[in-house]
Amino acid sequence: MESVDEKSEIIVQYSGPIQIIKFNRPQRKNAITSEGYYIIRKALQSAAENNDVKISFVTGVGDYFSSGNDFGQSSIADEDIDITIRNRLAPVREILRCLIDYPKILIAFVNGPAIGIAVTMLPLFDLVYASENATFRTPFSSLGITAEGCSTYTFSRCLGKSLAAKMLYFNYTMTAKEAKDSGFVADVISNKDLPKFMNKLQTFGELPLKALVSTKQMSRSHDLKSLHYANTMEAEKLVEMFQSEDFINAMLKLKQRKITGRSKL
Repeated sequence: MESVDEKSEIIVQYSGPIQIIKFNRPQRKNAITSEGYYIIRKALQSAAENNDVKISFVTGVGDYFSSGNDFGQSSIADEDIDITIRNRLAPVREILRCLIDYPKILIAFVNGPAIGIAVTMLPLFDLVYASENATFRTPFSSLGITAEGCSTYTFSRCLGKSLAAKMLYFNYTMTAKEAKDSGFVADVISNKDLPKFMNKLQTFGELPLKALVSTKQMSRSHDLKSLHYANTMEAEKLVEMFQSEDFINAMLKLKQRKITGRSKL
């Protein structure tokens, strides 16, 4: 495995046929910036064209998988608010398009808490594993906004209608066990079994590329139009919601909670 820039907010490295992408902002709970989305998208585009890569594997550095979008990186400017919000959401919309269309195998290991888009993007992966301390939370309604990551299409299919409603409407935190029981993740990996899991990942990479890509293409073809529609629809609704009174009030409440030391949504 080659040396990498450990200071980069997204680490990209290769181990044989496996491309490894790591969220690397542990001091910010691996929150993802616009630059981070760009790095991931370029890495996946490169892997898609590289015949030596069969699998892209995504995980996080430190205690968190990812706390989602980094809303703290900038504020709304005096320019046209609608255009500003669209520009801020563009990297998210583009990475989701990239995940939907990615032709090779996508595997995630959720090594700790996942929040927001770090959760909603997971059904776009082909295979998801989780650590014992992983949790899954989508606090959109508490922020006064609507769901993203194609979750309005994927969640009910992955989780069933009721658990999807608890997640998307009522800010429910799903445990790793619940994620496994519902089929949201394939398996829960203990720390002691992590080396065995990484070895298993390498055996996946020994499988014939054409067979993997062809089977995924046929499997994903049934959902492609619906996934792209969901991405577009959710992005348009978010443009509206980020300008709403509900969102402004939620931000004011969150700011007050941080001041008083009660920052959890």
